Amino acid sequence: RLKPHQTTRSSGRVAAKRRLDTTSRMRWVLLLLASQSVTSTSDSCASDAGCAVPDADDATGLLQRTRRASEEQKLVHEPKGHPKARTASSVDFGPNVIIVPAGAASSELQAKLNQLYETQIGWDDYGQFGNHRTAVFLMPGNHQVDIQLPYYFQVLGLGAAPTETVVSPGVRGIGLEVGRQPGNLPNTNTFWRSIENVEVQQRLNFFVSQAAPLRKVKVHGDLKLSGDGDDYTSGGALANSEILGEILTGTQQQWYTRGTKMKPYPHPAGLGSYAAVGCVGPDETSFTPSYDFKGNHLPWQSVHTGATYTEPPSVFAEKPFIIFEQGEYKLRIPEVLRNHPGYDWQSGSTVGFDKVFVTNAKSTAKEMNAAIKQGLHVVLTPAVYYLEEPLVIDHPNICILGLGFATLVPKKLDIFIGRGVIEVGRVDGVRLAGVFVQAGPLASPDYSKAVKALVRWGDPNHPYEGNSENPGFIYDFIARAGGPDVEPVGVDTMLEVNNGWVITDNTWLWKADHCVHSSGALCIPQRYVKHCLVVNADNVHMYGLMAEHSNDDIVVWNGEHGKTYFFQSEFKYTMGVHSQPETWDNVPHAVSYRVNAENHIALAMGIYCVVLAEQVDDDATPMANVAVEGGLSAIAVAHEDAYIWGFKDVATLNWNMNWPRDSKLRCKAWSSRSTSCLDSMVEAPR
Repeated sequence: RLKPHQTTRSSGRVAAKRRLDTTSRMRWVLLLLASQSVTSTSDSCASDAGCAVPDADDATGLLQRTRRASEEQKLVHEPKGHPKARTASSVDFGPNVIIVPAGAASSELQAKLNQLYETQIGWDDYGQFGNHRTAVFLMPGNHQVDIQLPYYFQVLGLGAAPTETVVSPGVRGIGLEVGRQPGNLPNTNTFWRSIENVEVQQRLNFFVSQAAPLRKVKVHGDLKLSGDGDDYTSGGALANSEILGEILTGTQQQWYTRGTKMKPYPHPAGLGSYAAVGCVGPDETSFTPSYDFKGNHLPWQSVHTGATYTEPPSVFAEKPFIIFEQGEYKLRIPEVLRNHPGYDWQSGSTVGFDKVFVTNAKSTAKEMNAAIKQGLHVVLTPAVYYLEEPLVIDHPNICILGLGFATLVPKKLDIFIGRGVIEVGRVDGVRLAGVFVQAGPLASPDYSKAVKALVRWGDPNHPYEGNSENPGFIYDFIARAGGPDVEPVGVDTMLEVNNGWVITDNTWLWKADHCVHSSGALCIPQRYVKHCLVVNADNVHMYGLMAEHSNDDIVVWNGEHGKTYFFQSEFKYTMGVHSQPETWDNVPHAVSYRVNAENHIALAMGIYCVVLAEQVDDDATPMANVAVEGGLSAIAVAHEDAYIWGFKDVATLNWNMNWPRDSKLRCKAWSSRSTSCLDSMVEAPR
């Protein structure tokens, strides 16, 4: 969420980087002018036990028949412990899933979609931090509809391939779009929206930042990733797709693409990097890798180039998804492939919904855990779920699929102290897809009375090497601490990986940098996150990793043979309220990316120091600048060769090179063994 050129106020203070004043468009304004509590209950389902069920005969896809959640929708056991079979007609995705039949959108449907956009697009507390969650199911066929995506909004085609669900513009001539943020440029906060498994018949505007993936789409025109002029955007993800036109990056400061048939990026990124992992050109020929890790492996290639092309992942499987065929909903689970370039729209197995537990807004962790123990997959319908106990996955090959940014929040701190919100055991083949986990309250700023991890994959006391034939996968994972909260919240580590052969694809680990309560552009109360990511296992591969603002090292990588292909990171903006130093986490030498292993690869990195607190706070609650004696370092390595041979295309930036010495990046890569700077090439924005 940077703006590529520094702007100043008449007072000489550097402008806050959040949104432009709509009258002058030359200065930043306070991010949130008023605070309000976000309700602690889900917007999904009424207070009674009734949930709305889509009417299969409804021509608009909107008419709902209300009934009480059937025993089939709850977890029901046969006498011998087997799950009760469900037919397609009994699958209830709840009122926050809009099911759209093929054809021209009715006026009622179009009005509903327009209304959702208007009420959920704003930067107010409800729009950006409310409990609304929505998924739109587009049935296979040809659609003429206009859908502009607001916050917490997902559009999903239900064909086996994107070419089975074709979208053309409706009466407004828009089609599918994430456009310019109305009245609030730039688009650096267009989070939490996605489009999957559709064919788009015209140019697609997709002006997004983090947590906004495009997956398995075929676009017949250009894919435009940002607006013009001052409409800056801050990174996103494109995977398993085909783009027939150009990818117009514009002011996107970074972008991650994997497994896509595409033309080359038109130019390098000025700030971060544009990464293309395992992509092919229009003639289906793989792009030449930017770096050779085999025959001609060269040292000292960490200089920032702004564009990186790589070979395909050595081991990968695409994200699971829902299809509708022969009158039934089914879960499709793609197979594990090796060194596969381009997209994969065909592989995998199909699972009937008799083997899937579908939640409703009132489903409990106990019910979900009971389903998992039986070997059922779990589909989380769009809602915010306040969990009374951790979700525990000790059964192999379980898929947890979230729809519409379904969000899990730990409810009772005493149950979660020292534990994960989601805990995966010593099992293979688990797939966690489209899940959003939010930090809950903590009782001590030293993390002794806090949730240990939002996702804990494996037990650190009982290491498991994993299985390359059947890895664990995490797709489109979002971890958040702060934002909607009006009390101190936190977690020790957002994502902790203790099993080997875990592979991630598009992950955003975010300690919120703006909230419903703020001092200028800085959050109040404090959010506590020690680390965004800790990797203790070998052979963990991360594609499209974004991690920001933790109090200690943002990433700590202890396992051998790890890989990160594309990384985006910002340091925290402030130590905390200036007058409350007892609430600060004062870490002597915290870095963005720490590697304690000997063998590591990290490509296409952008690490930024972007805010000086005293220039973006307000007079009522002054905030303390981030400060480390001697200045900050972006990367730290225990073994110097890990950096010299393994790090490629690395951008490290200070937003303002005139900031105080202790409040800016001064070292690109630090050797923790020799306690000296290996690489001092820190840049300013271009």
